Amino acid sequence: MSELNVPELFAAARGNMRVALGIIFALFMVCFVAIIIEETFLGGRRRRKAIKMSRARAMELEIANHPTADPAPQNSDIPHPRQ
Repeated sequence: MSELNVPELFAAARGNMRVALGIIFALFMVCFVAIIIEETFLGGRRRRKAIKMSRARAMELEIANHPTADPAPQNSDIPHPRQ
């Protein structure tokens, strides 16, 4: 059984570190390309803006049609007849 000396140990660690950094870099590149494809070909910002605007319009319609959307009557000096 041979023992590793210190320079061989560092050389082995350096090789493993290169592999790890290579994998991290490859994953970064895959994610970067995926973002570019999504923004370019799948609508990206315009699609998100359109979704946001449609949600805002739907919310306005929902609030307008809600039975409690009308403002509450304000107190005034004019007496109202009791029912």
